[in-house]
Amino acid sequence: MTSNDKTQHFSPGENFTINSEWKRKAFPLYDKAEVAIPGRLHFGVLDFSKMSPGLGGGGIGISTDTVSYRLVFSREKNRLGECDIPTGRHLLELFKSMTNYYIDDISIRIDKNINYKHSGFGSNVAFNTAVISGLNALFGSPFSIDEVWNIVTQNYVENAEDKENIYFGLDTGVGEACFLYGGLVWVDSNYGQGRFINNVSCNDLWVVTAVGDRVKLTGDILRHYGEGAALSDTTETDLVASHFMACEKRYGKDFKAFIRNEMCPALLSNDLEKVLNLGWKMNEMSNLKVLEGIYKTEILQAINQAMKEAGALYAGMSSAGPGFFAFAGTQAEAEELKRVIENGFGEYFGHCAIGKAGNKLSIKLTPQKKSPELKTIKDNALALEY
Repeated sequence: MTSNDKTQHFSPGENFTINSEWKRKAFPLYDKAEVAIPGRLHFGVLDFSKMSPGLGGGGIGISTDTVSYRLVFSREKNRLGECDIPTGRHLLELFKSMTNYYIDDISIRIDKNINYKHSGFGSNVAFNTAVISGLNALFGSPFSIDEVWNIVTQNYVENAEDKENIYFGLDTGVGEACFLYGGLVWVDSNYGQGRFINNVSCNDLWVVTAVGDRVKLTGDILRHYGEGAALSDTTETDLVASHFMACEKRYGKDFKAFIRNEMCPALLSNDLEKVLNLGWKMNEMSNLKVLEGIYKTEILQAINQAMKEAGALYAGMSSAGPGFFAFAGTQAEAEELKRVIENGFGEYFGHCAIGKAGNKLSIKLTPQKKSPELKTIKDNALALEY
């Protein structure tokens, strides 16, 4: 598949990437799997020159439980399985193809939808990771965590605006690692195909998140795509090819030296405090810096300075925004940061919330009830051949 092919919309069930080592026979071992998955904060892309639809670019990020999904996976007894979300149907068919299971009895239902989509909190990557992780658990975990990460990152899809088709989105692999490994994660695209490298433990790290008002924050660059435009689908792809690459050209050399000489040693030494403190320097070359002009530069600079002065461990805009975050060491400190955002920037940022950062997804399993037809279903599933 060419890079041009990857920018096109297609129907669920088409364009799978299935490595030969992923093919294995499996069938549901549980009646139900319930997945609770947090949101994702993405601090910055390490290399925009390696970003295209599919996996690449690398980055640093962490989960936030201020936003979350809850999905339910079940094996239907007397009716066909179903899923209302195109990407969910696509990933279900992908999983069934890998496990040689072709019985249409699996349903995927959203029990709690993530708040504030297209705000940079990782709604798409959370859903994709939850789907493959939930199906894997329902089937008795035939795939390891590392394999789940590879499956999701190599088949990362998003829903098209027509709500029927899907497309390959831009993915760094950071969100999947946040949910599967926990902690503050680092994915470096200079190692293989964006291979997961390291995660830094972060017990008792508090986070404040706020949702930017896209209309009021929109800068001249984003306004070109229409009032209140979101960085998704073709808009995001266009901006990566133009504005983000211009920033890469301007700051890339210094940024790569900073990552190599300062950030990487801190990440590898598991020094969370130092990593977060270096984030302020990263904002001068990445994260907030590349979003200046997409959103109002003066507001981004002002809220960044206000968080510094209020004692935040680090603050920035998540992914392509307009979601904002700030880290604190205690709940009381997080409350103070929330107050500063609400009182000083309430015109531009709302829906402030406080939570914990760095948690993994969780899964609750319901055992199967014994029934006469269970053995037959298992035998039929195992009898199917590729």
